[in-house]
Amino acid sequence: MSAATILEAIPMPWDEGLLHEALAAIAEAYGYSRYAIFTIPSPDDVRAELKLILGNWEPEFQKAYEKLGLLRYTPVIRAVKAGPTPFVWDIESLHPSDAPDEPNPAARLLEAHGIRGGVFVPVHGMASFTGALALSGTRTELSPNETTELQFASFGAFGILAACRLEENRRSNPLTPRERDCLKLAMLGKTSSEIGIILSLSEYTVSQYLAAATKKMNASNRTHAVAIAAQMGYLS
Repeated sequence: MSAATILEAIPMPWDEGLLHEALAAIAEAYGYSRYAIFTIPSPDDVRAELKLILGNWEPEFQKAYEKLGLLRYTPVIRAVKAGPTPFVWDIESLHPSDAPDEPNPAARLLEAHGIRGGVFVPVHGMASFTGALALSGTRTELSPNETTELQFASFGAFGILAACRLEENRRSNPLTPRERDCLKLAMLGKTSSEIGIILSLSEYTVSQYLAAATKKMNASNRTHAVAIAAQMGYLS
């Protein structure tokens, strides 16, 4: 059964429990044991670190993975930010040892948890939103047809996740009405000066609102804040 077929079989109304079940089925169908959905840092995010937002990773494995800095591992970050092409990897090529008798710590961790390879399937969408569906396990190769199937599935999974979280996010919106107004206008390309004229505020006050919103979104700048707020449904 293809990944798309598994997602299409999720009954309405959607919820994250059903999405977990579908992703587990997709991982198994393609020969993997673990699945995860990550957000990818924006091009101007100096922290450049993947953020795990959903998956079946054990807490112990996730903690060790983070401790080794693998969420900000440059080859993976570069691959998923480069475009929508799935990045298929195997442990030898992604985490080579510096010496035959000194196993790479990352490789040692992955092998200890039964992982020999996997795939990151990026999603580059509207409003600078980027993310990736990641599958991992003992499999190290995928056919072209399988990578295409997983590309479609990745978009579907992100769409379902967004739908599940949209109403919840709206209810928990941390932005004030003025911060939301300023971000909406910034999303339209307006400068602080132009936003001030539209909202009858000083340019300084607009900048303060945007700075506060950027901090609340844990964003690196206002463009990044707009992308996160739009993705979370805070601006609708």
